Amino acid sequence: MSSRTGDRRQAPAQESRLFSYARGLLAVTAACLPLYVVRWQVGPLPTTLLENLILATIALYVIALWRAGQLRLRRSPIDIPILLLLLSGVISVIVAKDHRAALGLYRAYFIEPIALFYVAIDLLRGPSDYRRLLVGLGIGTSAFAALNIANFSIAFAENRIAFGSPPSALYQSANEVAMFLEPPLAFAAALVLFPQRRSDRLLGVGWSLFVGLALSFTLSRGAFLALAVFAVFVILTLNPAFRKPALAVVGVIVAGAVAILALGSHTPVVVHRLSLKALEYTSVTRFEIYWETLRMLLPHPVFGLGLGGFLLVYHEFPEIYPHDLWLTFWVELGLLGLVAFAIIFFRLFNAGWRALPLARGFDRTVLWGGVGALILWGVHGIFDSPYWKNDMSVEFWLVAAMLVTASATIKQHAAHSAPTGGIGAPAA
Repeated sequence: MSSRTGDRRQAPAQESRLFSYARGLLAVTAACLPLYVVRWQVGPLPTTLLENLILATIALYVIALWRAGQLRLRRSPIDIPILLLLLSGVISVIVAKDHRAALGLYRAYFIEPIALFYVAIDLLRGPSDYRRLLVGLGIGTSAFAALNIANFSIAFAENRIAFGSPPSALYQSANEVAMFLEPPLAFAAALVLFPQRRSDRLLGVGWSLFVGLALSFTLSRGAFLALAVFAVFVILTLNPAFRKPALAVVGVIVAGAVAILALGSHTPVVVHRLSLKALEYTSVTRFEIYWETLRMLLPHPVFGLGLGGFLLVYHEFPEIYPHDLWLTFWVELGLLGLVAFAIIFFRLFNAGWRALPLARGFDRTVLWGGVGALILWGVHGIFDSPYWKNDMSVEFWLVAAMLVTASATIKQHAAHSAPTGGIGAPAA
């Protein structure tokens, strides 16, 4: 009998360890987002290292639930638009000319990331869980940023930066690097501004330096505009007593960026990308691509062109997406997918923004970083297509999971105590 009692006492501990391992694997997955570039085939099916980590995390979580006798799906406030988004994906696979390729995109950009979202909203239950996930994301994106910094520095020293195309590591373009690194920068800034431990601020400072420098080296005009709007968000959400120091910090960052660009003023790529002539060219180019996209949509306004259906050869360069977040969703998923994603995006932003005045502790750090990430992507998404890559689709749903869980916790706390203070509560 004592042996049986001992078995019963050991089971919860084993189950708890399984959930802990799942949380650890979730953090590893966040650290390895860029490793979707590591690809291989399993029979006729292509796969990636990132995909296998996602599947392993989901499998370990399901095993932990099964061992605990708690098979369930945690609900979220965006369940209905998620179902509509998934439905639009099914329709888009049917509409697409290449069903096999469309199914692969549907799996990589929607099925697996959304499944990971539901795993994350159950596993993220407190500050230690958020911190573990952010540490994983910080390590992975800092290493990725370091690769890009080194790649740019070597190319710059050897004067072999291609005209109009800053070098990038692992990814095909510097703009893809910029879009991927924007949400991590928001969370890094949150750790600097709202730390709960000294180690949080140290992590945030180091993370910000790597990611911020790598972002500046992309010379992405969309990223620079997004960062300008993000700076306004930083000033608005700080306590008035902290706004002058924050303005000073922003001034130092701007001065540093100007100095970096001045050093590279003799480099053709810097001159090209930041000149008024280049800004005029890219604006005209974008509007021409938008116009061609609308012409392509005219015969297919409801269902779009299907997943993977957009291909525009513009000035001899193939464009697989129309350089706008919302046009891309319309082209790839039709009106249903566009509306569903818009509801998800703006509901997450609205919930996070409304909860900020009530946020305390590490929930404030997470919430502020999540809202900042959506601002960066929202602005950059006017001129490009964030989300539409293996890494960024998973990144979006991890940000969504943190916003959903932190907002829910804040609402629970607010129900038991009257809210005090405001968005600008001073940093710890």
